[in-house]
Amino acid sequence: MRNATSLKRIILVGLVLGLLAFGISTFTSLAADYKYVGSARSNKYHYPNCQWAFKIKPENLVKFRSAAEARAAGYVPCKVCNPPLTD
Repeated sequence: MRNATSLKRIILVGLVLGLLAFGISTFTSLAADYKYVGSARSNKYHYPNCQWAFKIKPENLVKFRSAAEARAAGYVPCKVCNPPLTD
């Protein structure tokens, strides 16, 4: 019985680590393609690693290649991560 419990823990840890690795690689890909992100439901743009960027639902995610692009779309910089007005 003890071996079955250990095996379940190993499988669970492996699953969690796999999911984390998938999320990190997805985030890294996003960061490589876009410098800033915003939400379709707000007017703020953020660095992709901002605590508020992580809260944006995928269906609301707006991606920007530059601060000028974000500003042209009517977005303003986040006051937490403080992205630049121009780059």
